[in-house]
Amino acid sequence: MSNIKTYSKKKDGSTKLTSNFRVREFACNDGSDTIKIDLDNVKNLQQIRNHFGKAVNINSGYRTVAYNKKVGGVSNSYHTKGQAADIVISGVNARKVAMYAENISCHGVIWYPVKKFTHVDTRPGTFHAICVGSTYYSEPTVTLRKGTKGSNVKWLQYMLNELGYALAVDGSFGSATETAVREFQKKYGLTVDGLFGIKSRTKLKEVLM
Repeated sequence: MSNIKTYSKKKDGSTKLTSNFRVREFACNDGSDTIKIDLDNVKNLQQIRNHFGKAVNINSGYRTVAYNKKVGGVSNSYHTKGQAADIVISGVNARKVAMYAENISCHGVIWYPVKKFTHVDTRPGTFHAICVGSTYYSEPTVTLRKGTKGSNVKWLQYMLNELGYALAVDGSFGSATETAVREFQKKYGLTVDGLFGIKSRTKLKEVLM
């Protein structure tokens, strides 16, 4: 159940939503007055702020439909509903921000490694992903094994490369990916079977926090 409120930048801009966030921080970058904000998302951002002990800078909060289209946002963007924020914490890797956001049950979390920011939203379902260019590598929710193909495998390959592996991010779970999974499992005391299931996924995310 969303907790979306509508504000006026002119009238309500200085209003504090939590101890560290004000209404104006979520304003659309086109300068418009109306600001839609999901207060549940603000609570998540405050928790992230408390955890890292540093200011959370909002690059993009609410977007009007016109502005969202102008900047190339997807047509059903949660920004247009007031349910999303793109954030940066100075001196903190955006990957670490994303991993923490997922740990506190943020529904939508997307890590942008090239643009170096993290997207957090309050969508109804759960979507955790990496976005490179315009391509999304979604976190797997099922066991991956040799022969598996798709964006889930790209997520795995990209994450393993963050630990120093040199895998081709091609979405194909071949021999090289299986070997990397086995090495990872051995290093961190997991069952060495070459299968990337929930225990391996949980440990990988824990290591990358």
